[in-house]
Amino acid sequence: MSTPWAAEWGGARRAGGWLLAAALVFGIALGNHPLVGLMAFGIAVWLFVVDPALWRRWKLILGCVSFLLMGLATYLYIPIRALTPPEPPLFYARPDTLDRIRYLIFAEQFHSLFDFSNVIGSIGDKWPDASVVLGRQYLGPGWVLAAVGAATLAVRHLGAFVFLGLIVVADIVYSMNFNDGDIDRYYVPALVATAPMIGVAVAMIGGAAARAAAQTSRRFAGIAGRRRLASTAALVTLTLALALPLVTLVVNYQPADQSDNRVADQWVSSVYAELPQRAVLISWWSYSTPLWYHRWVLGERPDVTIIDERNILDDGYVTIDGAIRRFLGKRPVYVVPPDWNRDRIVATFSTEWVETRPLFSSLLHIREQPPS
Repeated sequence: MSTPWAAEWGGARRAGGWLLAAALVFGIALGNHPLVGLMAFGIAVWLFVVDPALWRRWKLILGCVSFLLMGLATYLYIPIRALTPPEPPLFYARPDTLDRIRYLIFAEQFHSLFDFSNVIGSIGDKWPDASVVLGRQYLGPGWVLAAVGAATLAVRHLGAFVFLGLIVVADIVYSMNFNDGDIDRYYVPALVATAPMIGVAVAMIGGAAARAAAQTSRRFAGIAGRRRLASTAALVTLTLALALPLVTLVVNYQPADQSDNRVADQWVSSVYAELPQRAVLISWWSYSTPLWYHRWVLGERPDVTIIDERNILDDGYVTIDGAIRRFLGKRPVYVVPPDWNRDRIVATFSTEWVETRPLFSSLLHIREQPPS
C-alpha cells in the first residue's frame, strides 16, 4: 500500500526503512557534534507534515528510537576508555563517574556562554553581527534566490520547506545567543539548509525560462525548434546560475584559506623557548589546545606539565592558586593568565612577565611563595 512516506521519498517501497536508516545516521552525527541536534526541530515537524498519523505507527517510532540510540552508542567510548587502564595521557574532565560523563557529553563547561533569557528582545542587538557573517557566504543574488526557493518550496513541498526552514531558524537563533569568541563556523548548518533552496529557485527559473522560450517561438518554429529553444534557455539559465558558487568560491577562498596559518605553532614554539626543564605551565582552553597538540600529538617537551583550567578541578587543585602553590618551590611555575584572573594573580604572587609571540598572551613566571 502506498504511504505518505513513499511519496516523500520518491516512491520508495520501503520508506520506513529509509527512516530507520536516517535515525541511525542522525545518532552517529550527534556523536560527532551536538550542533547536529538543531536539525531535530525540522525533522520532528517534517515527519508529521508528511504523515500526520505517524504517532499511530508505534513500531516504526520505537524502531527509530532504537536506531537513534544505536548511533548515539558512539558516546560509550568515553566511559569505556576512561575506565580502561592505563589512564589516558590527556584525561580531560576525568569522565569516570556519571556526573563527569554527563558534564563532558553535554558540554556543561560552556553552558555559561549561552544566553537565551531574552531571545526576541535581543535580536536587534545581535542580528547585525549575524547578518554580516551570513551575508558574506552568498554573493550577488544568492540570498534573494534562497528566498525565492523557500517560497517555491512553501507552495509545492510544504514538508521540505518546514524541514529546511526550521534548521535555518534554529541554527541562527542558537548561534546568535552563543557568546563564543569564534562563532562564525556555527552558521554552517544554516548554509547547508539554504543551499538546496537556491537550487530549487534555479530549477524554477530555468523551467520558467524554457516555457517562455517555447511559447515565444510558437509563431516561427516547429515543435522540434521550440524544444531546442526551450532547452537552450534552460541551459543558459543553469550556466548563469553556476557563476554564483564559482564567483563566491573565488572571492571567499583567499580570506577563508587557513592552510598557511601557523601562528598557534609559532606561539607554542616561543613558549617552549622560554620554559626551563621540568616546568609547570598552567593554562586555559584557548591556549591549552595548541599546547596539548604539540605535547601529545607531536610529542614535544615531555618534561613540561600542562595544567588546564579543567585539570585544576579534576586533579584536586581546586583553584589556579592551589595549582600554583602545589608546585611553587619544587618546579618552575608559569601561567598563561586568563583575562579574568590576571590582575589578581599579579597582586597575589611575585611574578615576572615573559614575552612570547606578539599579539598572543605572554607568560607569567611565578617567582616565589606569596608572603604569609
